[in-house]
Amino acid sequence: MKTRFCFAGGLTGAALVLLAVAGQQAGGAPKPAPMIAWSPTTSPDTFDYGMVNVGETVSQEFILSNSGGGASGNLTIEVSESEPFTITADGCTGKSLGPSKTCSVTVEFAPTMAGPENATLAATGEHASASITLTGTGVAVAVRHIYWTNVNIGRIGRADLDGSNPNQSFITGASEPIGAAVDAEHIYWANFDTGTIGRADLDGSNPNQSFIIGASSPEGVAVDAEHIYWTNASPSAYTIGRADLDGSNPNQFFITGASQPIGVAVDAEHIYWANASPSAYTIGRADLDGSNPNQFFITGASGPEGVAVDAEHIYWANYTAGTIGRANLDGSNPNQFFITGASLPTDVAVDAEHIYWANLFTGTIGRADLDGSNPNQMFITGASQPFGVAVDR
Repeated sequence: MKTRFCFAGGLTGAALVLLAVAGQQAGGAPKPAPMIAWSPTTSPDTFDYGMVNVGETVSQEFILSNSGGGASGNLTIEVSESEPFTITADGCTGKSLGPSKTCSVTVEFAPTMAGPENATLAATGEHASASITLTGTGVAVAVRHIYWTNVNIGRIGRADLDGSNPNQSFITGASEPIGAAVDAEHIYWANFDTGTIGRADLDGSNPNQSFIIGASSPEGVAVDAEHIYWTNASPSAYTIGRADLDGSNPNQFFITGASQPIGVAVDAEHIYWANASPSAYTIGRADLDGSNPNQFFITGASGPEGVAVDAEHIYWANYTAGTIGRANLDGSNPNQFFITGASLPTDVAVDAEHIYWANLFTGTIGRADLDGSNPNQMFITGASQPFGVAVDR
């Protein structure tokens, strides 16, 4: 008896018949050979899950087909070589796949770290085998945070954006820190007692309590792509200061004429500040170069302290009334009671989904949806006289 070896070729999809062995049946007729293959593929013999964020999961169903004339024999399915790839459903193991029959296997890709990953999805039968290379790339997603100043203990606090993992001593060594601001690389704070602006890397390393010196009782701080701004709240100054992003060229009198300015905010066109003097209780505004200052841009606030801005609105904390105010970006439609129920709110921050504020009296950080709904005055607890608040965008 002769033994004939038949190799499959010209398959589309995931190539995959390694070897089929066929003997002779009685009467000399060749025994039909199975030919099994996986689909779908994104390139020959390969399926690429693409870019997947670390911590997320993508599932894919793979079909094993037999296009030959014989049965595969009982199948064993396995994924080898990489932990991020896991079989979550297996309709093939233990089956013998007959001609024109199919079965399916689902494999999920759940990267735990950034970078490319690969594995092999293999089907092994008594009479045929098939494999396909699985690839995917994990993409690191930056964890966003919320920051606040703990005035009473001279520390900067931080938590994940959902309020988890609060750390009341994320940065230490500050001197009565009031306002806080953050950009893509650094966090900044105003040291009221020493008249300085502090700065540290976003992970809290390399803190510099005297990054900018010469301020006069600074309280608020803000930052854009080119400059750092702060409020000088000493009666001898009552100005808005500005310096280059690296701390050079400080100007303590960039904007003058404010009335006990506390909070400060900046967007692409304007600078805003809260005038907390009882004789004013207004929100001021000037052009980005400091020109055209208007100390009465928004009136009717109640002890305004912190101020924040997004693409559509300006927000402020009404310390005396215990509310968060809001107006259109041009100052129209002011609502002094946009959010109520705060407890001596001192500062406010905003991102694409939420508004945040510091409750000085209760030692908490509050949060509400961007439209003011679902306020939670106890979003983060355990702070020590929190005053400034900032959020990654």
